[in-house]
Amino acid sequence: MIAIAAVLAEIVLILVDRKRASTATEIEHLAYMAAGLGGCVAGWLVFGRPGSDWSDLFLPLFFGVIVASQAADAARGLSGKAWVGWATVCGAGVASSTWLLPDPLPFM
Repeated sequence: MIAIAAVLAEIVLILVDRKRASTATEIEHLAYMAAGLGGCVAGWLVFGRPGSDWSDLFLPLFFGVIVASQAADAARGLSGKAWVGWATVCGAGVASSTWLLPDPLPFM
């Protein structure tokens, strides 16, 4: 449930930013992808290391790394502040790790 809300917010950010020109460089995209992967791992650890198969990792990695890095670029471009992009990608990475949970909400 948290992951779905995060994905919808990321998609809205990306669509709004597509109306403007993106200014991120390739190095920034790679840094955002690395931060998103770190967020996925941090979320996995925080939510109690839920068991997973290789087949379960597509959704967290796709939404936590690829889509989150695009959303971070969009958030940074729309706000004009670098920390907003980093906060977006880290939060999206943590939220995407909830795809691995057996229940819709963590800690329930």
